[in-house]
Amino acid sequence: MAYKMDIAVAQVLTVCEKTEFACADIYHYFANLFKEEREIFYIWLKSALERENRARLFTLVGKLRLDDVVEAALLDLARAEEILKKVRELELQVKEEPPTVREALELAMELEQMLDAISMEKVVQFTESYQKWFLAIMNRDQMELLQNAYQQFGK
Repeated sequence: MAYKMDIAVAQVLTVCEKTEFACADIYHYFANLFKEEREIFYIWLKSALERENRARLFTLVGKLRLDDVVEAALLDLARAEEILKKVRELELQVKEEPPTVREALELAMELEQMLDAISMEKVVQFTESYQKWFLAIMNRDQMELLQNAYQQFGK
């Protein structure tokens, strides 16, 4: 039986989507900042596109609100908004004081740890029939990519 998604769930999804796009903006900024260094440019570009894909997944889940997809929100709206605020503050900070490659990678790893709180499986509880499908499409190698780049370029 289809049901309408609780408004609180929809609000959390919207804030998480905005957060992912804000993070993607930071990574696009880093890609532009370091565009002369081809390898690191591609790492930032891949990172930005990955975050955009995650944002679009939140959009998709929100659009499926009339289907029996989400059981409940696991993340509090206030916590989601707090994370979004921190990401936006970081974006302003890096644009005011552009970081070195090393600093950008360090910031990105901290950002990835913070954004772990809004990974899909920590934001909503899917109904059993959708749980495996949504979790299977999440890419979880972002931190490893950044750590490897830090080891290679953060010297």
